[in-house]
Amino acid sequence: MIDILGGVFRDILFYGQIHADDVIEMPGGTGYNVFAGLREIGIESTFHCAVGDDWPFESLKRVSGKSGIFACRNETEILAVYRGVNLNTSIEEIKSRILFSTLECGGDIFEKYAKKMKEGGGIVILDPSPVFEWKNEYADLCDILIPNEREFEVISPSKFKAVFLKLGEYGAKYIRNTDEISKNISKRGNFPLGCGDAFDVGVIYGLLNEKSPEETLEIAVNLGETASFFRGSSSAVIEAVRRSDST
Repeated sequence: MIDILGGVFRDILFYGQIHADDVIEMPGGTGYNVFAGLREIGIESTFHCAVGDDWPFESLKRVSGKSGIFACRNETEILAVYRGVNLNTSIEEIKSRILFSTLECGGDIFEKYAKKMKEGGGIVILDPSPVFEWKNEYADLCDILIPNEREFEVISPSKFKAVFLKLGEYGAKYIRNTDEISKNISKRGNFPLGCGDAFDVGVIYGLLNEKSPEETLEIAVNLGETASFFRGSSSAVIEAVRRSDST
């Protein structure tokens, strides 16, 4: 079992140019996408999140206000991110010994959840996005970090026990102290939006199943590259999990 803290967005995805060939809308956000991916695997989780009165999808914890919105063209050009009631996520009871979090709900909310988990002797896994919420004092609250290259440059990775570094088309690395393990991708599709979140699902799956760092990295990279062949955010993560032999 795992606790998940992260954002929930109405993802509005445009495909094509100014006059889009297609537009799809689905639930998204790294927090939601990881929750959906783990649920597809069958891993029990408690999702700490908030959606507004306008949420059109499955039932989640509603608060008064507007849901977060993420708008993107061709899965590469981000048009707008509005966090909305994600920033009003309430502090609730933690039900496991592992917390996966992003910074989508704001650094202050992450800090409160992470401190509760650490006080109980648990483990904190952080995907530090959006990285502008990062504060150096968060280093002491994290056991495992899952950044991309830009986020890795902003923070101080030497303070972490373990880093699973996302390198996009160049695969990924596991870094701990002076040790490094690299894994390249063997194939790449045209839809990158869900790849990083699918990678996060793979890391969590590997850790929960006591896989070695090398095995965990391979699972995560394979999920990420599989997601690149499917349009969408949460839909790509779910489809990658369904098609994976590792999970």
